Amino acid sequence: MRTSLLVLLVLAGAACQASDTVDADFVVYDERFHDLIKKGSKVEVLANDFGWAEGPVWASSLDALLFSDLAADQIYRWDTTNGLSVFLSPSGPSPDDKPRTWGGSNGLAIDAEGRLLLAQQGRRSLARMGAPLDDPAPDHDVLVTKFAGSSINSPNDLVVHRSGDVYFTDPPYGLAGFENSPDIELGFFGVFRLSPSGELSLVTDELKKPNGIALSPDQSTLYVSNSEAGSERIIAIPLDDEDGPGQSSVFFDASDLSEDGEGSTDGMTVHPSGFLFVSIPGGMAVLSPAGELLGKISLGQVTNMTLDTSSSKLYVTTPNRLLRIDIQNVSP
Repeated sequence: MRTSLLVLLVLAGAACQASDTVDADFVVYDERFHDLIKKGSKVEVLANDFGWAEGPVWASSLDALLFSDLAADQIYRWDTTNGLSVFLSPSGPSPDDKPRTWGGSNGLAIDAEGRLLLAQQGRRSLARMGAPLDDPAPDHDVLVTKFAGSSINSPNDLVVHRSGDVYFTDPPYGLAGFENSPDIELGFFGVFRLSPSGELSLVTDELKKPNGIALSPDQSTLYVSNSEAGSERIIAIPLDDEDGPGQSSVFFDASDLSEDGEGSTDGMTVHPSGFLFVSIPGGMAVLSPAGELLGKISLGQVTNMTLDTSSSKLYVTTPNRLLRIDIQNVSP
């Protein structure tokens, strides 16, 4: 539910140097927004000119950010010392595979053992890089490609639970023709759970375009975004170690924001305090732990985002740019 409009502040970045900042409007509905993002904050441009940037993850062992460029079939690395460099190429299909539209990796995650997990949407698989993070190589170990004997669609985003379970979304975005692709074998676009033993189970098939995925700080709630036009929303699914996922509920309805610009409820990340940063049409939003809209930042289409180890920097991908915003220290 939308919060009451307590404060409306519009801050422009036009006075900043165009080379390292981007014009962004900060629209604030609730002063708690500034508990996370202080007044006068700027949005830095760290790199640009990507084909389609996605799936950022902070690699603490490298003190660096990793993110995908789907169009280039590569994973990039960015750190404060060296800036931008190619981390892994190819990131999806091996070079002799049949070419696919948007064939590279999308979402990325790092498991408890420090290994890189990849949602390879063009290869229609969830995979793990066999090489260590400090010596990357495109030797992808395939973890799953099928459910109940049928090929999954195109894994999009993923998150690792402390139990070792990997939750991932499986929309049609990696297939030519999307939901009209003749290659679709499943009758739904689902959210799945892959157990440490390799068992794949369906969490929910209620969303038409499941996309971004994240866990609450205590890992008792799974958040999943739906990017279907006209039904943009985020659902919350309670998790129980013994009984599995419970009944979902609508956590945030963004359908009334659909005219605000390009994009949808896409990627998201959760601050240790429980506040959420989420993609919305036209930019990104900050939500309270109760799903209240505290404010939004108009950036154009936003694909995904992640926090660094200290949760003091928010890294944001748009289709062609890598951005960064300072985050204030907020206690849970």
